[in-house]
Amino acid sequence: MGSVPHKGARFHRYLFSGLIALTLGFRLGAIVLIRPAPVIDEPIHLQAVQQFGPGLPALAQLRDYPSATGPFFYALFGNLGALFGYSLTVFRLGIFALALANLLLFCRILKRLLPTDNPLPAVALLATAPYFPALAGVFMTEHLALFLGLAALLYYLRFRDTGSALDAVLSLLFATLAIYTRSYFIFLPAAFAIADIAARRSSSIVPRSSFFVLRSSLLGAALWLLPILAFLPMALLWRGLAPPSYQHMYHPGFQWQNASSLFIWTGIFFLPWVWRKLRPWHLLALLAIPAVLLAPVPGLGITRSALKLLPHPLAVVVACLFGIIGLLWFIRLASLVARPEMQVAAIGALMLVAGLLVSGPAVYERYLLPGIPLMLICARPGTKPGLALAWAGLFQLPVALVHILHLAG
Repeated sequence: MGSVPHKGARFHRYLFSGLIALTLGFRLGAIVLIRPAPVIDEPIHLQAVQQFGPGLPALAQLRDYPSATGPFFYALFGNLGALFGYSLTVFRLGIFALALANLLLFCRILKRLLPTDNPLPAVALLATAPYFPALAGVFMTEHLALFLGLAALLYYLRFRDTGSALDAVLSLLFATLAIYTRSYFIFLPAAFAIADIAARRSSSIVPRSSFFVLRSSLLGAALWLLPILAFLPMALLWRGLAPPSYQHMYHPGFQWQNASSLFIWTGIFFLPWVWRKLRPWHLLALLAIPAVLLAPVPGLGITRSALKLLPHPLAVVVACLFGIIGLLWFIRLASLVARPEMQVAAIGALMLVAGLLVSGPAVYERYLLPGIPLMLICARPGTKPGLALAWAGLFQLPVALVHILHLAG
């Protein structure tokens, strides 16, 4: 009898590994075999990369260019492109390699934060989350920014455990590069600072640092804000968080559509994980209804396209339902801030959402991608592998494959 759970766990491991391999294999095949023309924002990125070219960009180049993306993406691929002739296929393969690295980084983060959980269910859920594989074959910024953000998180966790000054420096470096890739990644060092204060005050996690300045709670927390300060010269040069050419789309300001969109998107993809230990005060999630009614059509993405297929009254009802579930999930995230192993992930996800709420009129569904691994940590799908397998294989995977085919077509 004792061998049955072991056999079941091994069977689940094969199925999760198969899901990951199938998704990534399909994505790679679409890159190499179909080779579609530039899609979504690829024409903009290709033009900007060639303008940046090899070497370091000049100040005049940085002052304004026709993109909302930070300069690190263009500086990096401008130099790499000079070696490979600015081939779109090569660029896409580079993004695919970053996606693979993101799964490996996420697995290492899970093992560090939740050492008793099986990491494969969460990794498979990330690998099949529609925007993860779809954008893994598109020359856009999301996977580079996610790689830098996950690397910053991993080294932050390493520093928290070991107190190594090198880990702190690497975390700060990767966080800075993430912001210089997508400026809304300022949520990440802000989350590190808040989590650092919370951990020190609770005495649950106290870094054993020989780096004397980190021994002070306030100084240690302030240190994590250095990547935001490092981005300040670029913000002053632009006089905003995006180049002037795109500030009509990206500028600070609350939008009801952003709130409605974030509730709906999150409610759909975290539907299985919100029902644990419901309490009467979770009825606060009903506040999502007026937010959705004020903006029943979410921002651009898969969900918006799907809702348009439904008759208007039904689409609004469905949007309200998932909006309630999404807000309920955010309420649960707030309650998880008190749990040391989930603290930084929960704070990071909430900080990302808060930033997107006030980021102006252009919030797309793919912008939620950095929050998915953070929220998966909090969902702990490894404790319910059967549910994770069903959700990844029967819902997320088909949507992801359709999205990949849409981009390839």
